[in-house]
Amino acid sequence: MTAADARGAADRTLRLLQCFAEGEREFSLKELAERAGFAPSTAHRLLRVWVRKGLVERGGSKAYRLGSEIFRLASLVLQKFDVQRLARPCLEELWTEWQETASLCLYRPATLRAHIADSIRTPHPLQMVFEPQAEISLAWGSMGRVILAHLSREDADAVLAQNHTGPLSGKPLPSRRRLREELRQIQQRGFAVYEDKCLDVAGVSAPVFGQGRAVLGCLAVTLPATRFRLPLRQGLPGAVMKRARRLSEAVGFRA
Repeated sequence: MTAADARGAADRTLRLLQCFAEGEREFSLKELAERAGFAPSTAHRLLRVWVRKGLVERGGSKAYRLGSEIFRLASLVLQKFDVQRLARPCLEELWTEWQETASLCLYRPATLRAHIADSIRTPHPLQMVFEPQAEISLAWGSMGRVILAHLSREDADAVLAQNHTGPLSGKPLPSRRRLREELRQIQQRGFAVYEDKCLDVAGVSAPVFGQGRAVLGCLAVTLPATRFRLPLRQGLPGAVMKRARRLSEAVGFRA
């Protein structure tokens, strides 16, 4: 398939989705092809794939309607938007209490990485800066490891196989045995702490869960290690966990 063919197939697939979203609940093949603006044979070829994947169902001998899989995918997309909207008050509370950078980090299962979905920067001139949508490795830092601690053994091993040295420090990963023990401790206490005095970075993160205890990401407060003094060490983990639990419950998690 040429690049032009691939673009054409993508355009036709998108047009079909728009027809289902904007039109009636069910379509005959002829109606759908006319509305989409291409031949019935083309529509039929695309719909066969959609039916096989559960994106479309046959509503009768001549009718097609959206299938359960499209609703499942849509609910996952909406959940991500809801997480970001619902997390904002939690971030604002953490920022008000601690005056340090508060962030929402969301997990991307397809890439085994995470990204910064929202962040409120500290007013201090010396700060850790996370650009919007910046990718986070799950093998390093409090945000990455608090998510990694709640992945399946298979996914965690895949993450570690992709990451051998720290993105900032260049240091190698600790041994698998030592790292698994650290992840077990993160699971037990409900938060992760990371501190590197050489790089002057520190952070505290707590996991955010969705329905079925799937980890969606985390809430985090990050700061230079030089400001990570006793009051923050004692009070910050509980404050971050409290907001992470509240956000988890808001998006459907039940302990």
